[in-house]
Amino acid sequence: MKECSDVANYLYKPPINKCTLNFLSGSLEANYRRNYFEDKSMVPSLAVPRISSVLDIIISLVFYIIITVCCAIAFRNHFSIVWGTVFIIGFVVQLAVLLPMLCEVSGCCDASMAMARLGRKLSGWYSRHAFGGIVASLPTIAVYSTFCCLMFDSLAESNILFCLFLVTSLLHYCNFTILSSWMKSALAIVAVVVLIILLSLDVCRPPSSCQGDECYENVTTATAPPPEMETIFFGGDLPLKYEVIIDVALFILLIWFLNRETEISYRLCYHGDVQALKDRQKIQMEKEQADWLLHNIVPEHVAEHMKHAGNFYCKNHKEVGVIFAKISNFDEFYDESFEGGKEYLRVLNELLGDFEDLFDLPKYRDIEKIKTIGACLMAASGLNPDTHKLNKDPNAHLYALMDFSIDILKKIDQFNVDIFNFDFEVSIGFNFGEVTAGVIGTTKLLYDIWGDTVNIASRMYSTGVHQRIQVTEDTAKKLGDKFEFEYRGQTYVKGKGDMNTYLLVKKKEGATWD
Repeated sequence: MKECSDVANYLYKPPINKCTLNFLSGSLEANYRRNYFEDKSMVPSLAVPRISSVLDIIISLVFYIIITVCCAIAFRNHFSIVWGTVFIIGFVVQLAVLLPMLCEVSGCCDASMAMARLGRKLSGWYSRHAFGGIVASLPTIAVYSTFCCLMFDSLAESNILFCLFLVTSLLHYCNFTILSSWMKSALAIVAVVVLIILLSLDVCRPPSSCQGDECYENVTTATAPPPEMETIFFGGDLPLKYEVIIDVALFILLIWFLNRETEISYRLCYHGDVQALKDRQKIQMEKEQADWLLHNIVPEHVAEHMKHAGNFYCKNHKEVGVIFAKISNFDEFYDESFEGGKEYLRVLNELLGDFEDLFDLPKYRDIEKIKTIGACLMAASGLNPDTHKLNKDPNAHLYALMDFSIDILKKIDQFNVDIFNFDFEVSIGFNFGEVTAGVIGTTKLLYDIWGDTVNIASRMYSTGVHQRIQVTEDTAKKLGDKFEFEYRGQTYVKGKGDMNTYLLVKKKEGATWD
């Protein structure tokens, strides 16, 4: 229930100030304002700020051309230099804003070119609002530039057309979704205030004193205005103009509401994207932690198999190398009477941790840690078919396991240098052959290997020599081309009787493998 409530909050109740519509979090508001520049990795769509802003400018240019052409056709008999100048300047401004931003978004211009740099500067939060406010006001300015009292006297219904064009131009303030609704609504209010002032001041009323038949007012005798004056909103006392004022006032409320809802929706979408990104990152982090824990229980290739084939895993492997490396004198070091043995277990954990660091080396990618049994580490190589296929030499994983065993001896020598008053010794047994690998359990999983190969490897360390690596005769022959061994003699192995065993002397000079 809590998760559903959190989703509903960030989908329907974004943390914004209901008055200013800014995010309550200063950092979130700053990121929202920079969002225009941080979306290049997103899939191109109309929801991307950089693309939607360019689309808004294109719509603005088309709208501007349509409204100015309509004014030119309707008031063609009263074409003025002012209107022509405004149209040309407005068209140039539209192109001057559109082309750099289109160039910056499309990527057709190199980022070092002046056009692309200009487009990026125009896309900043404050510059975007400054130029956006100018572009949004161009249709309204174009309509006001056609204002002329003569056309109201000579063209029937021209005042109605003028108000219609003006109201239509106000719709343009609902464009530019990424701009602040307060700025767009404020500019629309300014445009309406100018209209109300023109209607209220009767700017086109004829003079109060005139001569002969041209007089429409007499200071001594009240006479009705001529019939043509009854249709002029900007002159006389036509009651209909008050209805126009009420209509445009209500229209402004509608524009304010639309702009506000548009910005809220846009911010809500942004906030939802931010929260969704955080949730995806959190899920990914939890997935990585779960995979890390799982891969510390079972090898990665086994975990991947179990994800698709269920919890059961069992497989036979040939030519698998197995080692047992036990700290033979740890029992002499351990003293349970001192802090319950906790300090000694900490030392053991550090030592085994040094051994396990070797598994992260790329050259030991074929080696898997199987388990630790007290002070004994068990590892095997050749269990992962994916890494095994990468080796050119089929015995490479066996060579690597022997090299790994040598590094264990080096690690314990280095550890002994760092510890006082005690020298740890390790016995290592090595064998290779066929094993069975599998996972036991359904909840608390255990990955292990079984077989005669494992048993003999265990006997090699239990009957081995301190600080030496003992191997079987077959192992010495198998690895003899890369490592030098010396014959130890016959060793009694439980269940096998007397076996010829060998001790590793060294790795041969220049021995390499893939």
